[in-house]
Amino acid sequence: MRHLLFSVAVVGLVFGLATRGAAADEAKDIIKKAISAAGGAEKLDKFKGSKSSSKGTISIMGLELEFNSDSVSMYPDRQKTTIKMDVMGNAVTVVQLVNGDKMSVSVNGMNMPVPDAQKAELKKSIAMQKIMNLTPVLQEKGFELKSLGESKVNEKEVVGVQVVCEDLKDLKLYFDKSTFLITKVERMGMDPAGGGEVKQEMFMSEYKEVQGMKKPTKVTMLNDGKKFMESSVTKQEHFEKIDDKEFSE
Repeated sequence: MRHLLFSVAVVGLVFGLATRGAAADEAKDIIKKAISAAGGAEKLDKFKGSKSSSKGTISIMGLELEFNSDSVSMYPDRQKTTIKMDVMGNAVTVVQLVNGDKMSVSVNGMNMPVPDAQKAELKKSIAMQKIMNLTPVLQEKGFELKSLGESKVNEKEVVGVQVVCEDLKDLKLYFDKSTFLITKVERMGMDPAGGGEVKQEMFMSEYKEVQGMKKPTKVTMLNDGKKFMESSVTKQEHFEKIDDKEFSE
């Protein structure tokens, strides 16, 4: 009996390992198709930097605020975003900077303290963007992939992949089954209104070709199922390198 139980346990272990291996291989195949659909690894790897402008609305504390933003980023961990909005008749400019391990936020030129929770959230955001670039997931170590199978997003057939890394444990990517472009990104994140944790869903659409790559020009974000932000890209450019001075405070 002991020998039989041991044999059953071994078979179960082997089956489990084989199943996980097959799921990982399936996930890798999906990512490969997504890389090709987005423009190919050569182009995605060539352009490490980007500049973009967008406009949209953000819903917070019962207010729906219009905003304009300009962002500059350089792979793997530099990003500077300037957001301008009108809050109850007051012009507000927020500058958020991530430069490696250094993070800062200023409001109307005044530096604000960055709580540890917000620093962790910014770090997660950078990791998420790295994953959404797709090629690092296959080229670099530290990423675990799992196929989520088929489902639907806004009535479209999609295939999903869960990506786990040191900074993100629960990121899920959903790809349009007909185009293999990212249509939804899901993870648990910080609620900007209350500081707690919420389910964040980002829906990407209206893809356009930019310098030989397919890029979304509309993003809608939900927090726990409620619309938090909607933005449209008005301009975007991609570069092989961006000068360090662009990330100065």
